[in-house]
Amino acid sequence: MKLELLGTLFLSDKRKDLLLLLIERPREIEEIKNTLNGASSAIMTQIKILIGQGLIVHEGDTYKLSSMGEVIVNKMEPLLNTLNVYEENRDYWQNHNVNSIPSSLLNQIEVLGHCELVEPELDRMYDLPKRIEAELFKSTYLMEVSSYFSPALSSLYLKLIRKGINVSLIITEPVFERFRNEYVELLEEYLNKENSNLFVCACNIGLASSTVTDRFLALSFFYKNGIYHNHALMSVEKGSISWGESLFLHYRKNSRQITKSEL
Repeated sequence: MKLELLGTLFLSDKRKDLLLLLIERPREIEEIKNTLNGASSAIMTQIKILIGQGLIVHEGDTYKLSSMGEVIVNKMEPLLNTLNVYEENRDYWQNHNVNSIPSSLLNQIEVLGHCELVEPELDRMYDLPKRIEAELFKSTYLMEVSSYFSPALSSLYLKLIRKGINVSLIITEPVFERFRNEYVELLEEYLNKENSNLFVCACNIGLASSTVTDRFLALSFFYKNGIYHNHALMSVEKGSISWGESLFLHYRKNSRQITKSEL
């Protein structure tokens, strides 16, 4: 019975679509056919199978989920969304180390929704991809966690701050020491601005970077062998932005704020 029910839920896209349609509200057969764009006989076949499994009931002129059908579909939807996130960029998720994501957030990875793999142009391999940079300048705030050093980013942060964008950065101790030793003037200007904050994380960040603004989330991870390649998964969905802010706050709890006195 276990395998039969799993087959009912996951081996037929038509059944999945039908169940997800009925989780919204009960519907008459004509509305179901019009929404799913299917032949009456094919849809009725799927309905009979689901009725036989006890997931759908027929009351009057409408079909609706049974009580247990509602429970199962409500739990099925996050799983399907998680699978969609994974399948859309399977090679990336499969080959990169995501252990740095807290388990509480990894368990909500489905909220990222549609993610686009964004890579820099060949003539600027070590810079931010133009797509991400353009979105940064349209944002009102930037919250970033980063464990790698890039002098190009420091000048970009200053441009954002001068434009009036609120910038909050969390970096590792080694990255901070390098900025302080080699780019102290840029660091001083950054810390002198009222709309900037700098934090140094006491724990191992693990991921390459997480950039979240009011417009998008961009995540960049190290390969499982430790190598870093300058590309990122980018999502503009609202759920992903909230998720990215939670990730920033997770590292913020383990960080100290840097002031000008430490230069």
